Amino acid sequence: MKRALLIPALLLQVTLLHAQELPSCARADYSHLIIPGDSLLLHNFARRLDAVRECPDSSATIWHIGGSHVQAGWFPSRLRHNFDSLGRYPSAGRGYIFPYPIAHTNFDRSYRVGYDGEWEGSRSCNPNKNLPVSPSYGIMGIAAYTADSLAAFRLYTPEPFSSLRIMGEASDTLVVPLVLAGCDTLRCRPDTLLHGFVADFPCPVDSVQVVPCLRNGQHFIVTGLLPSLPDQTGLTFLSTGVNGARTTTWLDRCPEFTREMALVHPDLVILGLGINDSTMPAADFRPEKFKSNYRRLLDAIRETAPGCAFVFISNNDSWRYVRRRMVHNDNGEAVRQAMLELASEYDGALWDLFGIMGGNGSASEWREAGLMKKDRIHFTREGYELLGDMLYDAIIEACQ
Repeated sequence: MKRALLIPALLLQVTLLHAQELPSCARADYSHLIIPGDSLLLHNFARRLDAVRECPDSSATIWHIGGSHVQAGWFPSRLRHNFDSLGRYPSAGRGYIFPYPIAHTNFDRSYRVGYDGEWEGSRSCNPNKNLPVSPSYGIMGIAAYTADSLAAFRLYTPEPFSSLRIMGEASDTLVVPLVLAGCDTLRCRPDTLLHGFVADFPCPVDSVQVVPCLRNGQHFIVTGLLPSLPDQTGLTFLSTGVNGARTTTWLDRCPEFTREMALVHPDLVILGLGINDSTMPAADFRPEKFKSNYRRLLDAIRETAPGCAFVFISNNDSWRYVRRRMVHNDNGEAVRQAMLELASEYDGALWDLFGIMGGNGSASEWREAGLMKKDRIHFTREGYELLGDMLYDAIIEACQ
């Protein structure tokens, strides 16, 4: 049964943030949440979102999971900024993060990371074969390895935190990282909840330095960070993306995923996976296999958060590499239809990015408008921020 999504009158007074003229290549009439089944779960999310505005002790969590569109940071950062803007939804922090610069890859610039020493990165979907050990990847889907006695990294965040979980592992029990925060130097303790270490600070901080303190023959691996405050309230917007991720990446390649996911408690999960699953000739794409792989991830999320709502983002129109040249990816419509069926099956919603772009062949027009890169797979910063504005408006519209 379909239900009208209602939210108290105060939110109805808020106009959409970005009621502005869109580029001619963007089809505003497609930028709505399509709800093919029961809307009860989205209705519940709308109520929790409104409670965050009205009740200081309330909290809600949005989790954006995906591949390179998410790791790049511009898309989820724009969404996060929009929810934080004007003070409508007080921020409760950002949940899991990763110090991407130590893995020598692109990253979310809404927080800063510096480092010393030699580090090597590895992605769960494309492991670094030069590493002497295989990392136990977690919810971030990425890892950084060091055996350098001079290795360290620094973290600077816009939100203060009083506890820092460092997910990862060390070569032996003698490796226990130090965390420097202001005038305090703290020796981490083993984390009894997650795989890694914990440091608790006497008062909230917004910058720390993590020093593995390695000797010859020892190594240290970081798979994620979780800065937090006790009893955090407000809206948490968490983004976990790794370049090249598929629907199977987290369950097949990330052994710590389920354990770390148990701390997320999402109310809304935005799913931006699918383009790497469909990078193949149209004759080779199997919608039923695609949906089956997606179901495994959806079921794992629902097992820990049975009341969460799902919003699927259909694949953007794109091209793909074939023997050093580019050809059009013809699977956009098939993926869109498969996601629509999953949205119906899981009482979720679809945000039709494929339709918003203009369907097959529209990537070239977006590139000409400066919204996509030359590869016609990834967007420019301006393109990602446009998507963040449009998706935010679509979610708020659905909550009215």
